[in-house]
Amino acid sequence: ILGARSAIFAPVPDGRLGVIIVDEEHDSSYKQDQVPRYHGRDVAIRRAQLAGVPIVLGSATPSLESWHNACEGTKSTLHRLTSRAPGLRLPRVIIVDFIEEMKQYGDKRVHLIGPTLNNAIDDTLRSNGQTLLLLNRRGYANYITCADSSCDWLLQCDDCDVTMVYHLNRKMKTADGSPVRPSGYVQCHHCLAQQRLPDKCSDCGQRIMTFGLGTQRVEAEILRRWPELVEGDTLLRVDSDTMHRASDFHTALSRFGSGEVRVLVGTQMIAKGLDFPGVRLVGVINADTALNLPDFRASERTFQLVNQVAGRCGRGRDPGVAIVQTFNPDDPAIVHASAHDFPSFARGELEHRRMCGLPPFSRMARIIVRDEDHPRALARAGQLERALKRIEDPPIRIRPAAPCPIARIAGRHRMQIELMAPTAGVLQRFLTRARQLDLIHADGSLAVDVDPVSML
Repeated sequence: ILGARSAIFAPVPDGRLGVIIVDEEHDSSYKQDQVPRYHGRDVAIRRAQLAGVPIVLGSATPSLESWHNACEGTKSTLHRLTSRAPGLRLPRVIIVDFIEEMKQYGDKRVHLIGPTLNNAIDDTLRSNGQTLLLLNRRGYANYITCADSSCDWLLQCDDCDVTMVYHLNRKMKTADGSPVRPSGYVQCHHCLAQQRLPDKCSDCGQRIMTFGLGTQRVEAEILRRWPELVEGDTLLRVDSDTMHRASDFHTALSRFGSGEVRVLVGTQMIAKGLDFPGVRLVGVINADTALNLPDFRASERTFQLVNQVAGRCGRGRDPGVAIVQTFNPDDPAIVHASAHDFPSFARGELEHRRMCGLPPFSRMARIIVRDEDHPRALARAGQLERALKRIEDPPIRIRPAAPCPIARIAGRHRMQIELMAPTAGVLQRFLTRARQLDLIHADGSLAVDVDPVSML
């Protein structure tokens, strides 16, 4: 049986199940964030226990929970591959301080590709090698603002507390059927609302400007610097805006694998699982996109993404090179990922989590209260927090109710209460008691996320 996370529920005749393998076990897509909430990896572990069969969790960048459990050695065993397949070498990784790189251009233009990466792309194209460029953010620009510095207008979604993202060159129509001009449109990446790109600032009437970055902007800069890629149709962008069906992705990979495509630009879709011996250069446009998010797993995800995408090159006779552009060249996640040194990264990050009492040294649940009325959301979250604190269970730590990092999505205000427990059993006992007291229940206005993957 082969499948995505739901395949773990596939029926198997008694006695026929021999082993369960979870590939790329660290991948956040194993967690289903809609009801019923579950983590496919954890369900797989439990099913293996019930069936009395071994389970293999595989990853070049394992989750820190799995790594910690394996290193402890009480319930699992750690097996490490210390080298690549025979004849293959790990790529050389160069960390580029993007602030210093920009000084070399000597102008005020926004450049997404610094001189080091620019020269490497030149060399790779001249030698008929292939280049893979990663930026884990789609669209063209993630900020649309007024060009007048004295005006603080910023285009935000009407229903979410996030900025709208500018997308180029998509044919679409408004609700009344009128076409959107070919310069593009803006979209919220949370509620998916779309609208025309405004002609001017709605506050002062001045012209607007776009800034920020996305895969479309990288694509545009590549075509401006290497126009010959247009003529041969040898530049390809892979993200959720271009890959609408599985067949689109398969076609894209087929073109890249055949050597027809010289440069591949994409989001995390291209960061793992690709095995093309012609890739001699990997460029990470901005390694910091996830690093500063208000999520305790931000460093872990940054390490995983940089390390995984760097591993896409060096799969042929040439070991290749990976160039990582960053504004934080000394960050441990980037330094250790560039050195292919997961144990050192894990050691430092686990010590930090131990000091803060974060998973895997505790178990967490996140209760989210949602309401279209902001005062009502505040009141409900406060009442729930006080009621939970009245449950007698000393090992549970209850953090005060607070707005979620994204405080409003699809018109509903969001408040969160975080529960921290020493073990899964203690946490489940507490949540069961809360359900018995009717404090938490299956309701669209309240969600309980045990072992949350995202803290946004």
